Amino acid sequence: MAAINVPKHLYKYRAFNVNTLRQLDLAEVYYADPTGFNDPLDCDPTIQVDTDLSSLERLLYRMLEKIQGKEVALQEMGNHRYMSTEYGDYKTDPETAAYYTRRLAARVDALLKAELGKRGVLSLAAKWDCPLMWSHYGDEHRGLCIEYDTSDTAFKDIRPVSYSAPRAVRVSELIEWKIRGSAAARESIVQTFFFSKAPQWRYEREWRDLAVSAGAVSAPAYVDAVIFGLRCDHTVITTVVKLHAQSAQRMKFYAVRPLNSSFRLKRYVIDREEIEASGVRSPAVLEFRDVFVDETGT
Repeated sequence: MAAINVPKHLYKYRAFNVNTLRQLDLAEVYYADPTGFNDPLDCDPTIQVDTDLSSLERLLYRMLEKIQGKEVALQEMGNHRYMSTEYGDYKTDPETAAYYTRRLAARVDALLKAELGKRGVLSLAAKWDCPLMWSHYGDEHRGLCIEYDTSDTAFKDIRPVSYSAPRAVRVSELIEWKIRGSAAARESIVQTFFFSKAPQWRYEREWRDLAVSAGAVSAPAYVDAVIFGLRCDHTVITTVVKLHAQSAQRMKFYAVRPLNSSFRLKRYVIDREEIEASGVRSPAVLEFRDVFVDETGT
């Protein structure tokens, strides 16, 4: 794969919750299970049969053999052929051949997704100031956006999402990978599987990194800054700033404001020293009960 120029910073929009605090306190990130993505077409490619039926049979057999062994693979292949005879002879009847092809392709699809679908996906964005991202992933601006520095990272397989690539995995590519051992074909299939989305998602400008499995792991990049949304409660800001008061890494904190003449967003630096110096407030009704009394004088 050719070298990829990763942006200097990548961003994670988050609602404020326990998991967000864990990401900031324990330097964690979460690689998600692709089956739980909000777009059901994401990481769910189709199988395009661009070969003859015998080649498709050979591909499925090799995939089954690797998982189940020769004897069980042959038994399953025989079962697929037998089931197709309910509709006629696949060698002479086009409709039966079409049914048999769909049946084999569906099994190939299931095996491919069982193999690749176990991986975890970390989704990041190239920009912090996308209004749609704040609305969709930043709890309608009540959350925050974590800025990661990509100058020193441990990303394993980070690359941008394509919004113009096809959704289908071709059987010919699978044959090149599974039967002929082509690394280029495998790479092309991984690209289609994990890094292709519908054009309507282009506004996300998404980058992804892959892990062996889903779950929380040590963050592969340092947090450079935290950006708080337009509606973010001041208590959330105080909590996050104070959380990092003793941290050796002096990250920056920003609040978001709209530009007066447009819909664009601007960020400005928060005075963290002022927040760090403040303490927990006492109840005002008790602190000032000798100063303010009600109309009855009690």
